[in-house]
Amino acid sequence: MRIKFLKIMKMLFSKIALSFLMLSLQVAAMVFFAYKAAEAFVWFQTASIVLSVILVLIIINKVEPSEYKVPWIILIMLLPIFGATIYVLFANPTIPARTHKRLSEISAELSGFSNFEEDTDTYLDRFVGVDRYLVANGSDGARLNNRISYFPIGEEFFEDFKAELKKAERFIFLEYFIIDPGQMWDETHEILLEKVARGVDVRIIYDEMGTLGKLKSNFYKTLCREGIKCIKFNPFIPVVSGIYNNRDHRKIVVIDGKVGYTGGLNIGDEYINKNKRLGIWKDNAIKIEGNAVDGLTKLFLISFDQQTKSNSDYASFLEQDAPSFPDEPGAVTVFGDGPRPFYSERIGENNFLNLISLAKERIWITTPYLIPDYTLLNALRIAAMRGVEVKIVTPHIPDKLMVFGITKSNYEYLLDAGVEIYEYTPGFMHAKTMLIDDEAAFVGTINLDYRSLVHHYEDGAVLYYAPCLSEIKQDYLNIIAQSEPIANDYHLKLTKLITAIFRVFSPML
Repeated sequence: MRIKFLKIMKMLFSKIALSFLMLSLQVAAMVFFAYKAAEAFVWFQTASIVLSVILVLIIINKVEPSEYKVPWIILIMLLPIFGATIYVLFANPTIPARTHKRLSEISAELSGFSNFEEDTDTYLDRFVGVDRYLVANGSDGARLNNRISYFPIGEEFFEDFKAELKKAERFIFLEYFIIDPGQMWDETHEILLEKVARGVDVRIIYDEMGTLGKLKSNFYKTLCREGIKCIKFNPFIPVVSGIYNNRDHRKIVVIDGKVGYTGGLNIGDEYINKNKRLGIWKDNAIKIEGNAVDGLTKLFLISFDQQTKSNSDYASFLEQDAPSFPDEPGAVTVFGDGPRPFYSERIGENNFLNLISLAKERIWITTPYLIPDYTLLNALRIAAMRGVEVKIVTPHIPDKLMVFGITKSNYEYLLDAGVEIYEYTPGFMHAKTMLIDDEAAFVGTINLDYRSLVHHYEDGAVLYYAPCLSEIKQDYLNIIAQSEPIANDYHLKLTKLITAIFRVFSPML
């Protein structure tokens, strides 16, 4: 009983709870004074109504999907003063002007290190348009002569990851949404300390919101004292601001500019199935060896230098003699995505749409959350109705009940069009993968939800004709064999009213 009481008290006085309380009090105070002013001054109430009408008109005329507009319009119409206050504070997903300026400066300097002279148009064939779109939005474009390895589970990735860390001679870059203390971090940390002692430049970025409740607030200071250059991305301060929507959801590893990793895996024991609170944690990652690693290096340096307000010696990290694999077929495009205006397009979503539109035989998807906007949902329906085999695997054991409910609410709409949906029964499906006709695939960090598609900094890679596509296909077949198919007469157990509310306000979650 005493232990349970202490756990409750610890939770109540945790940084998460206290920060949430402070933010709630700030919002409540703003709304309270606004309503009091409206009661005391007729002109204030009139001005509030006029402001609400103006905001609704602005929202209606925004060039974005209606799903993003509807919840804000409903909120403002029902509660003009409260809705307008919340909208002004939280609705704008854009980054501050000074951040945009700094990111643009770093990006412009890094653009001089592309060293990209390969003509890949003929090789990419029907996927050339996919690559051109990514190049138009900041990617270096498809690279040939790289070796791509696929890891279908965290345990396999971790063994390879440790082996490559031990080979590092010049620098190690790690960028993660979550670092959670345990065996995975302890073993990684031990290797990093050995490398620092040998003069290797070790840098780490982790997202503070992603690690709330997991790491002590001074964790980065401890690492800095050990010689590791560590920063918290967008440090959280309990002051009301929409900027805290823009989290660093990337998972990037770069070793000496020659080896890079990305995928769904964070650093934590559940990712290597040492902690099975949600059953088997199904995730994946890819390893890139060759000049395409430059794409991951640049994404890391942009984040690191923007946060530290410093300028790295880019030539020392990008002008590397990367290994070349001329006998290795396939090409790979590495790209990043994030909030406006630095990323002027929803690159992740549009990349999915481009791939889906080119599918002739199959589209196989794994995702932890199935909460895309109507455009993406409809593209999957259209593909299924034109005869493409569309299969989607989601978790059977949820990590967030409300989000799981919204995911399920999208099943029926897709099932009616012939999309096949499966739930991964052994545990939690965290991999973010799309396979197109056994000829192209996406592997990265982007979930099919509003957070990933609109607010977060993300990364990923598109693979074309690479040998590992057969391994991705086999992994998918293994997943399907362990998953429960959802029948086309499926009906959500939640009440229709609750489901409808969840879906309407899902862009705010």
